[in-house]
Amino acid sequence: MKKISQAQAPVIAHLLSNRWNSAITEYAVHAARALQLAGFRQVMVALRGSAGARRAASAGIRVVEVDGFSMMHLPEIARVINKEFLGGKSLKAVLVYGGPETFISKWIKARHAGTKVIRFRGDDRDAAAKSGGIMQKLSQGHVDILLTPSDFIARRLDSRARKVEPAIDLDRIHREKSADPGPAGRSTCVILGRLDPVKGHGLFFRVFAQMLARKGQDRYTLAVVGEPQNISLESLEQQARDAGLTVGRDVNFTAARVDNINSLLSSACAGVVCSTGSEIICRVAQEFLVCGTPIVISGVGSLREIPLPCDGFDYGGLRSPEIEDELWNFLEKSRAESREVREARAGASAKRFGLEAMANSLSSVIAELGIYPI
Repeated sequence: MKKISQAQAPVIAHLLSNRWNSAITEYAVHAARALQLAGFRQVMVALRGSAGARRAASAGIRVVEVDGFSMMHLPEIARVINKEFLGGKSLKAVLVYGGPETFISKWIKARHAGTKVIRFRGDDRDAAAKSGGIMQKLSQGHVDILLTPSDFIARRLDSRARKVEPAIDLDRIHREKSADPGPAGRSTCVILGRLDPVKGHGLFFRVFAQMLARKGQDRYTLAVVGEPQNISLESLEQQARDAGLTVGRDVNFTAARVDNINSLLSSACAGVVCSTGSEIICRVAQEFLVCGTPIVISGVGSLREIPLPCDGFDYGGLRSPEIEDELWNFLEKSRAESREVREARAGASAKRFGLEAMANSLSSVIAELGIYPI
């Protein structure tokens, strides 16, 4: 990308009220990194002590921490604008990621003529929302563009919606060639992510157990990796037993973070995302693909948009025995994949999901507002 003097570049501010290390926080940080790569100056205005502030700072983004984004914090926000953005003159756009900062952005736009507002929409409430209501018009009528991570959300919004897929940090997540699964022995399918009822482990255990019983008990095993949230490890183990799986043979649990994530993702025969809800932003599906590993998906939320035809199997809507037959056939193909096929998938996915791809997409969106790096 063309390099320009940062002193000349317009400023884009990110206002983030999300305190936790969530998918929305990750999207905000990666958006800031991508736009910085594209040649814009970036400032992350985040809650004091939040994961967003910490992660943005670690990524080299200028961070300003504030106590909140409510009306009572307006004087604090005004001081930030005067100090960081030359009284608002250098501020060209604000990206907002939640309701409180969207409200504040209405004041910013009214006070600083020419400043554009981009509102990110990417959670379960957005999936259920219908555009056009009077409350939405009141709260978001000032928004210039609605930024979404998927068409699944964009279709629920209005003509302002623009899709920009989230990025993967390729320095952290990448294919490990030495971890190829290979065709010998029992192949492992991996479910990675927090242990939570919405992640659908119990339902997939039944499908997996029925497949093994019908097709080959010693062909595949399931590795479940994640930290318990809203469900205990003991409960999940019992669900596996109830489904007909033997813990320690057919399914293995690791209730902790793994040290070598790239080895885990790259060595899997397939990555499994079996959620029954949510998955508006599904990082783990992208991460498996970036490591060259095909994915099995339930098809909820935005999942269907992630794999290309040769990259995944969507079992959403299928019934037994069709689901077990098709899952088996997909896993057999995945098991036999060559190193070259996995290399090609990893390379194509890295281009699609890397920061540079997000930078190009976001730059195009920003350009619609008449804002360019120089």
